[in-house]
Amino acid sequence: MEFRVQMERLTFLVADLPEQRRKFETGELRTSDDGRPLFQVRLLAMDGQGSAPIKVGVEGDPGLGQGAFVRPVGLVLNSIERKGDVVMWWTADRLEITAPPNAAANLPDSAAGTAVAASGKAAQK
Repeated sequence: MEFRVQMERLTFLVADLPEQRRKFETGELRTSDDGRPLFQVRLLAMDGQGSAPIKVGVEGDPGLGQGAFVRPVGLVLNSIERKGDVVMWWTADRLEITAPPNAAANLPDSAAGTAVAASGKAAQK
């Protein structure tokens, strides 16, 4: 079963460098059915109030560095029952690099006003 995720209010940060996935039993590098390498990227999903780490699987090397802001395209939470246990994992069609969010927009109103005032004072000098 797949669950699509609405991400309008979420920001994603690359927490760790992408790693190619390995087969648990043999340690061999995993590939898709058509031979593309399968990678896993640890992201920090943030909503402006809290955050949660998630590992997202993608086909091919996403070529991302730690600290990059990304937008997971086609993010899906997958679920399957295996031997009486529910197994869940995240996948995305791809990870697109995005601009960092506006830092002042994430500050409380009083702090944002201070930041604007401070930047205005600096500009006047």
